[in-house]
Amino acid sequence: MPFYSSYTTGDKLFNNLKPVLDAKKLSSFALSKLANLSPTTTRKIYSDIRYIPSPDVLEKLCLTLNCNPGDLLGINSTMDVAVAVCSGV
Repeated sequence: MPFYSSYTTGDKLFNNLKPVLDAKKLSSFALSKLANLSPTTTRKIYSDIRYIPSPDVLEKLCLTLNCNPGDLLGINSTMDVAVAVCSGV
């Protein structure tokens, strides 16, 4: 089963791998060994928040780190704060 990762077109989705690993005092290389992933893959995800792992890689990361996908992925809001404040809704 091939692994793939990509960038989203809207640049709203991002990964949180770096803060999660930093909090656990774990390097991307150590994670690659624990999760049975390529060190290149884990280093790329760790160093580039816009790089989104494939579902297979995300599953391996979550199982290894004992977390949920929402702990490793985030999304920036698309709603402008000024619109929300001035909308009257």
